[in-house]
Amino acid sequence: MEYAERIPRKELRELQNKRLRHIVKLAYEKSRTYHYKFKEAGVHPDDIKTVEDLPKLPFSSKDDYARDFRGVICDDKIAVWHTTSGTTGLPTIVGFTANDVEVQTSLEARNLRVIGVTEKDIIHNTTPYGMFFAGICLHEGARKIGATVIPAGKMPTAKQHVWLVELFNPTVILGIPQFILKLSYVYEEVTGKDPAKSSIRLIYALGEPLPDTVRKRLEDRWGAEVRIGYGLTEAGSGAECEEKNGVHWPEDHTLVEVVDPKTGEPVGEGEEGELVYTTMTRTGSVAIRFRSRDLSRVILDECSCGRTLVRVLPPKYRKDDLIKIRGTLTSPYAIDRAIFAHPEIRNYLCVIEKDERGVTDILKVYIESEKEDPRIIMDLAQKLGGGICVTPNFIKFVPIGSIPEIGRKGKRVIDLRVENPYEDIVREFMKKFDKQ
Repeated sequence: MEYAERIPRKELRELQNKRLRHIVKLAYEKSRTYHYKFKEAGVHPDDIKTVEDLPKLPFSSKDDYARDFRGVICDDKIAVWHTTSGTTGLPTIVGFTANDVEVQTSLEARNLRVIGVTEKDIIHNTTPYGMFFAGICLHEGARKIGATVIPAGKMPTAKQHVWLVELFNPTVILGIPQFILKLSYVYEEVTGKDPAKSSIRLIYALGEPLPDTVRKRLEDRWGAEVRIGYGLTEAGSGAECEEKNGVHWPEDHTLVEVVDPKTGEPVGEGEEGELVYTTMTRTGSVAIRFRSRDLSRVILDECSCGRTLVRVLPPKYRKDDLIKIRGTLTSPYAIDRAIFAHPEIRNYLCVIEKDERGVTDILKVYIESEKEDPRIIMDLAQKLGGGICVTPNFIKFVPIGSIPEIGRKGKRVIDLRVENPYEDIVREFMKKFDKQ
């Protein structure tokens, strides 16, 4: 375990104070966005001496990146540009200097060690290689610790991934959990073998919230342990140790605060709020009190694994993800948890639209299931009506494999009451099955 992961808290705080002073001064002098923000807030770098002074600084957000993505850069010697997935809006553009690439690669190597990867492992990396930073940074992080990497992220079909699993016998698979779950079924169909008896021993789930029901399904299907990773392109990433109770956050590189999403004021210790990040070792796109829109809490208690870094509970949803249906706010996570509680269900699509008069919200749920048992529909109607307080207008079985893949992360809750880039795909699907 590297020293930074078990650094005494007093020594860590001294390091944070030093790095915070440096990055605030750099941002003030080199970034036009932060220079303007600091001036407007009446704060000068000399006012920031310790982490306790963070609340003096103004917040930043995705809007600042969208308005002027070059404005948050402190060193214009950019080595590589990356973007976020744009899951909840337009993609955010982030510039990485050579220093930033090295920092993030080292963090990914740390994360892989945290989840239990060693130099003996063969890693099947399903994350995309390209504009998204995760794929290539994880690739280089794995190489840094001496593991073997299968750069499978460019493979367009699940069957091709199965072929690679059979060919190289990887011990670790990482990527979006829904894709890894789908891959288990395709593996079984293509090879005729039980995925639980494959070479996979460890799953690293990234990129989306992971309900306990889906984690258990992944573990049962693959016969492998599941660990969770969480991160943001703008701020960094952390990973879950064997305790499986939050990701160890790299607070030697990125500070994390928890604030009331309405007032912006710090919440009490252990309370839930919006996660706010300040990068201290990046020099390209810098985040100063970056409001992530992720709602969660931080665990300060000492971890049994011996690491001293705080743990961030992976957010169950983002503020932007909340959907109001018939006056009730809910999240895709709550829907996921309710539907995937049924082991027979492989996939689903939930569509919200207005009725023909444009007045009432209509909720339709389509499910792919190994068994078309009417009791599943009855139970789901009850769970959704109680859990998210909205009873679907109908729940319908559709053939396995018929639900289209929507977006890079496989969106399963689609709101057609607002402009949606996937509307044509979804309406074509609905047209096919609504009349059956």
